Amino acid sequence: MKMKYLLGVSLVAAPLLLSQGGCSHQITADSVRSNMSPEMETMAQTSEQRKNEVARAVDTNLRQLNNDWDSFWLLDRPLRLSMYPVPLK
Repeated sequence: MKMKYLLGVSLVAAPLLLSQGGCSHQITADSVRSNMSPEMETMAQTSEQRKNEVARAVDTNLRQLNNDWDSFWLLDRPLRLSMYPVPLK
C-alpha cells in the first residue's frame, strides 16, 4: 500500500517539478535576432566540428610527410640498379 502511494505521489510530483524548471529561461525575439545561429562557426559546422576537422587534416598531413620524406631519399623501395636479381620483400 505504501509503495503504491509513493509511486502515485512521484508520478504527480515529477511532471509538476519538471514543468516549473523548463520555462525559467526566457527566449525573446531580440535574443534570437542578436544571435541567429549560436553554435555555428561556419555555414555547416560548429566550432568543435571545425577544430576536429583541422586536427584530422594536420595529423594526416604530418603522417604523409614521413612517406614523402622516404620517397625523396629513395627509402620507400629498394633500388633497381643492381645487375643481379634482388628480391623485393
